[in-house]
Amino acid sequence: MNFEFECWRCDADCVVYGKPAGFWTEQYRLPEEWDCWNCGATNITPDPPWTPA
Repeated sequence: MNFEFECWRCDADCVVYGKPAGFWTEQYRLPEEWDCWNCGATNITPDPPWTPA
C-alpha cells in the first residue's frame, strides 16, 4: 500500500510504498528514511497513523 507524506524542505507530496507486516493484518512497514522526488532531500518517516495515498 502506498502512503503520502510531505517533504520537509520543499513541501512536495511524496508517495512511499509500505510492505505488509503480516498476512491478515492492516499494519505496514515503511522505510525509516526516503528521498523526495522533487528536491532529493532525505526525509524521516513520521510515527503512525499514516495517510494512504
